[in-house]
Amino acid sequence: MSTRRILAVFMGALALVAISCTPDPGGGGTPATTTTTTIDPGLPQAVASASPTVGDAPLVVAFDSSGSVTGTGSGLTYLWDFGDGSNASTPAASHVYLNPGTYTATLTMTNSVGTSTATPITIVANQDPNPKYYVRTGGSTGGSCGIIIDPCATIAQAQANAAQNNVKIIRVAGGNYAGPVNMTSGLEISGGWANNFSDFDATAVTTILGTAAAAPVTFNAVSNAKISGVSAQGATRTSGDATGIVVSGGSTGVVIGDNNNPRTVVAGGVGPKATGILVTGGSNVNIVNTKVNSGTPTGAGGSAYGVRALGLSVVNVTLSEVTAQPGNAGTNAGVGAPGKATRGGNGGGGVDACG
Repeated sequence: MSTRRILAVFMGALALVAISCTPDPGGGGTPATTTTTTIDPGLPQAVASASPTVGDAPLVVAFDSSGSVTGTGSGLTYLWDFGDGSNASTPAASHVYLNPGTYTATLTMTNSVGTSTATPITIVANQDPNPKYYVRTGGSTGGSCGIIIDPCATIAQAQANAAQNNVKIIRVAGGNYAGPVNMTSGLEISGGWANNFSDFDATAVTTILGTAAAAPVTFNAVSNAKISGVSAQGATRTSGDATGIVVSGGSTGVVIGDNNNPRTVVAGGVGPKATGILVTGGSNVNIVNTKVNSGTPTGAGGSAYGVRALGLSVVNVTLSEVTAQPGNAGTNAGVGAPGKATRGGNGGGGVDACG
């Protein structure tokens, strides 16, 4: 009996030893540790954003720091480094990348406690395969205007500068512009753009005004030229016919309007042979997504035409609306029979002539 007691006590001791040697649940017998990092609340934390980050040069990019933490330190400053040798010191900034390339923009914020630099932003300005010039009311004049950060004030000035630099596309913001606009071969003009040219604006109407002696828009002996998204409005004429757009001289590949642009509107003026669009001289024109009105004829027997094609010209009209105003009645002949002609037989060998 005593041997059994000794054995039982021995086994119980072993059990106690086994329990006391159980490894820590963390494994390996080493307790887990936790590291806590404390950020000084006085230190700024810079966070930068930019839009867009990819586009054609000249590329206008808006930078913003609104996601940043200013910290409790005093004397906070901002420093934007745009990566092209220029910088700004405001919480938000706009910058133009004039030349194609890849740039790295950074934001650094500093206060009395310390400095924080945001994660750099990569900006890619691509070479525009179709360079463009821009027109906006209140824009610039002279031979250097036309790029997006310095639009021209007139369509004529933009055309002249574009020709000097082999630019074939002109975008025009909403507003009133003096005509006439004389289109050249290969040129494309589109209107209805927002003031910043980011997109078309339904409230932005680009109006081209004719003069007392000229139509608002003319294509003469040109090829592959296009105008769309504009409102071409003829004036009261003191000479010539009252026409909105004239296409002449055997022009080919002319397009008026575009399905993807704001609707083009054309109206003839007030005067003889009021005509919305006149196509003559064996010219070829496509009219697309365009609203055409003849204008108002004047004088006895005055005629009105929405679209008029003469001289073996060809006109295709698609998804458009064409309207002609009523013509004017002619003048009635006087009452009574025509008078008899005077005698014509007084000369030698002559005979009488009568009317």
